[in-house]
Amino acid sequence: MARFHSPFLERNPVFRQFLSASAISLLGSSIFDIAMPLYVWERTHSAIALSMVNVGLLLPYFVMAPLTGYSVDQFDKRRVMLLSDLGQVCAMLFLLLYDLSGSAAIWPIVCVVFVAKTMMITFETVTTFQLVPALVPPGDLSQANTWFLSSLRGIQIVGPLTAGVLMTVLGVRACVALNILSFGATLYFVYSMKNLTAMIEGPEPQPKPPVRLQSMIDNFTQSASYVWKSELFRPFIFLMFFWNLSSLIPNTPSIIYYFTADHHFTPAEYGLVVSLIGIFGIAGYLLSGPLYERVSFNKAFVGSCLWQATLGTVSLAFLPTPLAMSIVFAVSRMGSSVLNMGTFLIRQTRVPKARMGGVNSCLRMFFMSAAPVSAFCQGIILHKFGVALSFALGAACLWGTVWYAREVGAKFQPMESKRERDDQAA
Repeated sequence: MARFHSPFLERNPVFRQFLSASAISLLGSSIFDIAMPLYVWERTHSAIALSMVNVGLLLPYFVMAPLTGYSVDQFDKRRVMLLSDLGQVCAMLFLLLYDLSGSAAIWPIVCVVFVAKTMMITFETVTTFQLVPALVPPGDLSQANTWFLSSLRGIQIVGPLTAGVLMTVLGVRACVALNILSFGATLYFVYSMKNLTAMIEGPEPQPKPPVRLQSMIDNFTQSASYVWKSELFRPFIFLMFFWNLSSLIPNTPSIIYYFTADHHFTPAEYGLVVSLIGIFGIAGYLLSGPLYERVSFNKAFVGSCLWQATLGTVSLAFLPTPLAMSIVFAVSRMGSSVLNMGTFLIRQTRVPKARMGGVNSCLRMFFMSAAPVSAFCQGIILHKFGVALSFALGAACLWGTVWYAREVGAKFQPMESKRERDDQAA
């Protein structure tokens, strides 16, 4: 059998180990994210309950930003990652026990989802914006992001399909149990990397001030002020706010309701639809590297938002036919992948290293403040008016991203494009 060969992965063996471990762990998290809304829908058949569990999945990005940002900046990175993984395991075990108890209340499920997601965000903040850049040379960062983000999209193919089949055949307990097992991969990687904190912070990390509530408040307010005063990050906030406000993104209450309630898809069929979206997402990531290399950042970044908004709007014409709607919507997500790559480049290269945790948490807080509001409002709109209005408002939000992408693209000039370099050489 021919051996897969990648010069990039061979010259970055530690990144290769991290990529494998994170892919296994994130697969479990993807299964969990898909299974929870389907589980609550099966228990209640209530649009409001469906929106509440989505709020539980999204609210930590907003509410817990000061705590996660401060933890990432001030505490030992390796210890933060270990405790975050162990915290998620504890939350999953509690959820299993709660389901076995047979209780009908929904609020404990929402609370456990909130805690688990908070731990996941803390872990992800370290890995995405501090660990990945630390594991590869600066010249390899774009390729590392492509591999990492492509693995995320690969998981978005396998995870939803696996979650749907498990929910249909074995139920939510199998999904939660598989998520618990998946944490073993990142726990092993982080535990075995004794020098992980030094790799991120350097051989001589800066001394940390004593942990105080005022220190946490100061860290958050300084980071928030830095973000809001930045000519680059302020429009970036509005761009991502409108993106997360939209109902036309995967696994929102509106998407779940459209397929499961309006068109009676089984969990396995719904998982297949989300996997289809993931396939086109991977195609977008594979295109994103060459796009940002060969054309200007501005054209690739703005074009990705325009693609997503245009095809997202066109998909609404196919609402009576879920198969056609899902195909057009899936193609629109290629633009989302290119946009994601651009946001990673901005956040990895334009945030001061000493403030990486605080600033990225503040950015995420501003971005994701829209997501729980959107999930809650979608529940009300679905209950009162139906899915068509919710999707129409979601399409309008996507056009809002195009407006602000123009400003962000004009402010961010990370490197000359390949075409510009070739022109200068000629």
